[in-house]
Amino acid sequence: MKSVGDRLREARIAAGYRSMSAAADRVGKTQSTYRAHENGQNDYDSEDAQVYADAFKVTADWLLFGGDKDFKSWSRSKNGTDPTSSRMPELRIRGEVAAGLWLEADLFDSEKVEKSNLTGGDKRYSPDCQYLLRIRGESLNRIAQDGDFILCVDFGQAGIELKSGDLVVVERSRDGGHTLERTAKRIFRHDDEIELRPESNDPRFQEPVVYNEHSEEASEVRVLAKILGVFREL
Repeated sequence: MKSVGDRLREARIAAGYRSMSAAADRVGKTQSTYRAHENGQNDYDSEDAQVYADAFKVTADWLLFGGDKDFKSWSRSKNGTDPTSSRMPELRIRGEVAAGLWLEADLFDSEKVEKSNLTGGDKRYSPDCQYLLRIRGESLNRIAQDGDFILCVDFGQAGIELKSGDLVVVERSRDGGHTLERTAKRIFRHDDEIELRPESNDPRFQEPVVYNEHSEEASEVRVLAKILGVFREL
């Protein structure tokens, strides 16, 4: 089930705001406040929901409560068109994954989105849910090398559940969310416990990340997407 943060992120992207910092500027929030709302670190109230709804052309009810209707059913673009209809189906390169590389959060928001020549992606999912990330370093060297690309699907937007054994894109935060690391791990579930294991033989990256998904520590680890495949070159 999608959270209020998941729905906020879906609405932001559909409205054309590629970064959280751009969305924060649009709604008059600080970047840290907006990021905490979208990442699920802090819930937002009905007043905030209405501000976001007005900016992203959805309803406050959908942001807060979701429901049986899908995103398009709750959208209310001023010109009467679906705000997702103008989005191009071609896949884009939305940045990089690199274990051990901690960067200021604003650098992730300002990453340049690049074009690729991959247009089909995985036919099981809408192209709107899919994107590419470039691999940097040795954190996935069992299955992919530096410079390769991974095809990712936003599992929340695609409406799929993650299963043990899935390869996923993970974002970890520290310093109150001001510093981030984006990497890829193999996910395993043990009741409420999540274990993220490396797919690398590099000795620097052998320690798994283990946390309880209902603990405060979970706010420092966020699974962003499921990895569908690896491409040597585009």
